Amino acid sequence: MPAEKSIPATRTVRLRIAPSANAGKVAALAATTAEWERAVAFYTDLFLDHPGVFDARRTVVLPSGPDVGKTKEAAWTDKDRLTWAESVTVATPTHPGIVPERNFGATCPGAPRDLRRAAIHAAAGTVQGYLGNLRRWDAANPKRRGKPPKPPHPHPHLTVYGQMATVRLADYRAGFVRLKVKAGAHWMWENLPVQAPPYLDRLLAESDRERERITAERAEQNRRMAAEGRKARTEAEQRSLRPTPGVWVAQSPTLIQRRDGWWLHLPFEKRTKIAGKAEDRRLAEPGLKVGTIDLNADSVAAAAWEGPRCLGVRTVWHARENAKREKVLQKVARRQKRSGRPVKGERSNAGLWRTIAALDAAVAWRVAAAIVAWAVLLGLQVLVFEHLRPYRPERGLSWSLRTNRKRAYWLRGKVLAHVRHLAACHGILMVERNPAWTSQACPHCSHLGERFSPDGRGYPSRFRCGHCGWTGDANVVAALNLQRKSRFGWF
Repeated sequence: MPAEKSIPATRTVRLRIAPSANAGKVAALAATTAEWERAVAFYTDLFLDHPGVFDARRTVVLPSGPDVGKTKEAAWTDKDRLTWAESVTVATPTHPGIVPERNFGATCPGAPRDLRRAAIHAAAGTVQGYLGNLRRWDAANPKRRGKPPKPPHPHPHLTVYGQMATVRLADYRAGFVRLKVKAGAHWMWENLPVQAPPYLDRLLAESDRERERITAERAEQNRRMAAEGRKARTEAEQRSLRPTPGVWVAQSPTLIQRRDGWWLHLPFEKRTKIAGKAEDRRLAEPGLKVGTIDLNADSVAAAAWEGPRCLGVRTVWHARENAKREKVLQKVARRQKRSGRPVKGERSNAGLWRTIAALDAAVAWRVAAAIVAWAVLLGLQVLVFEHLRPYRPERGLSWSLRTNRKRAYWLRGKVLAHVRHLAACHGILMVERNPAWTSQACPHCSHLGERFSPDGRGYPSRFRCGHCGWTGDANVVAALNLQRKSRFGWF
C-alpha cells in the first residue's frame, strides 16, 4: 500500500474591529502598523545589502538513515537567517558590537521580540523573491524582458505572532480579542471589540481543546524526560505534540486596514490524511476514482473516472463573466482616453478596477467550489489538472481585449489555488500534469484532429478526428486525454 501522508488545509475567518472602538485604540492600531512598516523596511534594507545570506550554506550532521553521523552541506534555513539578522542588529551580551547604523533598537525602540521576528521573516521572503525575479530578468532576452523588477517595499499587513495576540473562546464570547499595540511610547495590551461570523465559536472551541491537549502532553513529556535524565524527545513524542489530523487549530492572525476600518484575519489550519502520492495510488489501486479537469478561458470541463470507466462529465461556464469584464475594461479605456495621460502616483478609475477585482474573485471561488462539490459528490480521490503557465494573449488586439484575456489567464491560477484549498479540506489530492497534445489529440485513436465551429463562425467548440472520424465537445477532449495519459503511466 502507498505510504500515508497528510496535506495542510487552511481557512481564514475575518474579524472586524467594531466601529464602536474608541479613538485611542484606533490610534494605537495605526501606530502599531507604522512601527511594523519601519521594522520591515529596516530589515529589507539589511537583506538587500547582504544578498549572500540567501546562498549561504552550513554543515549538518545526518541524524538518521544509512549515512547517520555523516556531514553534508545544506542551505540556510529561515531560522538560520533569523539568527543572523538578530546577531547583527540586536545588541546582546554575546554580540554587543553591532554597527550603529544597523541598530534595530534605535529604529524601533521597545518593539516586542515577536514584532521583530515577524518583520525579519517578512523582509527575508520579499527580498528573496525580488532577487529571484532579478536573476531571471538578467538571464532573459534583453529585447523581450521588459522593465526590471521593482525593489521590495514594506507590506502594511502586520502578522501578529503568538506573544502579541490572544484569540481565545472565552475572550471572543465576551466580545473582544487581546492585542499588544503601541500606545504613545509604550507597548501595552488592549481589549479590542470585534464582530465575527457565528461559526467562529465552534472553530475556537476546537482549537482551544487541541492546544490544551498539546500543552498537557508537553508538560507530561517534560516531567518524564527529567525523571529519565534525557534532553531530546523521541520521534513518537514529537508526533504526539503535533495537531491531531482533522482538527482546526488557530494560527497567527494578521492585522489589516481597509477602507471600511480595521480587520483581523484569523487563519485556521488542519492536516488531512491521504493514502499517498498520486502515482503510487494509481499503481496500487486499479479502481482509483480520479477527476481530470481542463481549465479553459471561458469554461471548465471535468470528467470523472473509476479506473477506465467514465462516471460523468461536468462543464462549468464563466463566459458571461468574461464578457462583463471586457465591457468594464472598455469603459476604463474610454474614460482614460477622455481624461488624457494618467498622472503618476494616482489611481484612475479605482471604482471600476475594484469591480473587476471583485468579479474575478467571485468567479474563481464559484468555479472552484463547483469543481470540489462535484468531486465530493462522486467520491473522487484525486483531481488532475493541466499545468498551464505561462500563458500570454496574442499581439495585435485592442487594449481592453488583450487585458481581458490576460486576466482570464490569470484567473486559472486563482481557480487552482482555491481548488487546492477546498480539496485539501475534504482529503482530496490535487496534482498538475504535462498538458502536451491533450487539446489536439483524439481521445479515441490518439491521432491529431481539428477544432471547428458547426456554423463556421465564432468559438471552435467542436473537435473532429480526420483519422477515425470521432467528434465531440472540444472543451472535454483535454479532460479525456488526461485520463488516457494516466492509464499509460504518465499520471
